[in-house]
Amino acid sequence: MRHNHKTTVFAVIPAYCMIAIAAIVMLATASVSAGTVWQENGMPVCTVTDYQESPYMVSVGSGETIVVWADTRDFDYDIYAQKLDIDGQPQWTAGGVKICGADYDQQFPSAVSDGTGGAIVVWQDGRLGDDGLDIYAQHIASDGSAAWQVDGVPVCSHEAGLTDPPLAFSQVVAGDGSNGIIVAWRDTRNDPIVANTEIFVQRMDINGSAMWTANGIKILGFGLQKWSTRNPIIAYDGTGGAVIAWQDARSYASTGNDLYAQHVTSAGIPEWADNGIAICSVTGDQGYPDIVDLGGGESAIVWEDKRSGNYDIYIQRLSAAGIPLWGTNGSLVCASANDQRTPRICANGDTLITAWTDKRNSTSYTDIFAQTLNSSGVALWADQGTAICTANGSQTRVRMCSSVSGLTILTWMDTRNETLSTLYDIYAQMIDSTGTAKWEAAGIPVVAITGNTQRMHQAVSDGQGSLCGVWEDDRNSGDWDIYAQKLSPWLAMGDIVASRSQLAGTPVTLPARIVTGSFDGYFYVQESNRIAGIRVEYPLSYVPGTIVSISGTQEFALEPYIKASVVQPTGSTDMPGALGITASRLGSTAIGEVSGLANVGLLVRTWGHVASKPTEDQPYTIITDGACRIRVYCTADVEVDDTVIVTGICSGEQTADGVIATILTRDSSDIQRIITNL
Repeated sequence: MRHNHKTTVFAVIPAYCMIAIAAIVMLATASVSAGTVWQENGMPVCTVTDYQESPYMVSVGSGETIVVWADTRDFDYDIYAQKLDIDGQPQWTAGGVKICGADYDQQFPSAVSDGTGGAIVVWQDGRLGDDGLDIYAQHIASDGSAAWQVDGVPVCSHEAGLTDPPLAFSQVVAGDGSNGIIVAWRDTRNDPIVANTEIFVQRMDINGSAMWTANGIKILGFGLQKWSTRNPIIAYDGTGGAVIAWQDARSYASTGNDLYAQHVTSAGIPEWADNGIAICSVTGDQGYPDIVDLGGGESAIVWEDKRSGNYDIYIQRLSAAGIPLWGTNGSLVCASANDQRTPRICANGDTLITAWTDKRNSTSYTDIFAQTLNSSGVALWADQGTAICTANGSQTRVRMCSSVSGLTILTWMDTRNETLSTLYDIYAQMIDSTGTAKWEAAGIPVVAITGNTQRMHQAVSDGQGSLCGVWEDDRNSGDWDIYAQKLSPWLAMGDIVASRSQLAGTPVTLPARIVTGSFDGYFYVQESNRIAGIRVEYPLSYVPGTIVSISGTQEFALEPYIKASVVQPTGSTDMPGALGITASRLGSTAIGEVSGLANVGLLVRTWGHVASKPTEDQPYTIITDGACRIRVYCTADVEVDDTVIVTGICSGEQTADGVIATILTRDSSDIQRIITNL
């Protein structure tokens, strides 16, 4: 039986059977020494002969990911995919499963989760062989099988035999909230010779059927004037539509490249102004935007901006109606010396984190800087941003995702170990909500193989607090292969006692602990040798005896607890016997003759006389051993003066007189009458 009673314990104070454990000592740690999880320098995803390029990774649930890439093993570029489990082990055919092997080249794949362990993959396709380009898609199920027609279904395609075939390319994709996709792309169909580009968008359902006009809805279209666009980006709007933004040259002669955006509803209707609203149209180039969905239809866009003569970083927040919330033409994030370029953005709770490459320290090399902004757009870190990495050489192409408890993990390409500026390794850093580095000051290597290049990396949250990254790698005879790595915030704990010694908010992981009791919104685990137990806050319950691995943050209230983000059942075992303790020793710093151990959180057994039964105002039974009273939460039918044996989890709660010991029983059999008051 699961009880709805919420109880916590902090420490034990002597006097009238108050819990008498010493206050928990929270040992300060200067940094969290988690980091790379899979094998050193990355797990091979595909190392077959010839080139594997343009990898893209998507999280598909349960810590698993799917990687897609372009592959020349059969001469022309085809699209392949591989699924990795939580440990980075391939789950499908070695070397990947073929998604599309149509004629000519298929390149630059991207993907979104299908919500059931598979993914919908979208790519640029030249199967007609006429120098035109189309957009195709395929649904790949959780077992690696193709769910749609062989070689994919067209998102946008053109007729064969055209003298000047159009190009549909630079596709970006988002989920539609119903296990389908929304795809936006640049398109030359109305200017195939000069190749100025309009912006089109299409929605596909889980069955591969187009939900909007065939070959897409036009959200930026030409009249007599034609111009170029670049770098489209997309964010889901939460209601089956999307916000799409792009770099736009319609006013190039007067203001240079500007930024525009459009909202498309779930029905495929462009909702804002014709041809989009201006995000920024001041003189000087604006480019390389990135976007993040903020919920409620709102979004934030960050970009590089040359209005000052050098490139700076600006940001804008858009309401669901397309109203700029942070000033006309955006809010300045960084205008330090020289250039700041190619920003990225992610949300972390109520704040936004943006990071960029920065030349303030040198015009020849780039560093990585970052800034966080609150919901009003106010910068919270150092003026002009906090340095993430200023190591020798250049750091560039930053990627990142939010983690847990205010943490953010960033990765970048890095030349610090190389003699040639064209050779890159990949490094990473984890920062907390104050911008403080949690790993080594200059970052930790994700992959560092001197004399070889790791490039074009992409990163995604695994949905469990870790970042998974994938990249092109030429370590094997100069062929480009695909490798991947996981970066974890979780600090591995040897035992529960070690976890309780961490600072509040520290990400911890505890492997293979035994569940001893489940309640509403939390459960307890303990060591098999019964030296320590701890409460775990998590919405799911587990049968006592289940072995679980737990990842979460160590927290403290009245009792230590782990606020779990991930709980993984790994097996089951016989329950450990309850630890017999007199009522007056519950919660103490000693267990029997063994000093220094707390029994709060342990499965215990004690005994005593029933002093009072539950009432409407008192939802617990009070028992006493003559020296001490404790509260017992139970459903058993007992009477005052009955002598009982009680089994349950040792906990406690705050009263007007202090913190008193409690036992949380799991079902009615946990309280047994041995002498009945007749």
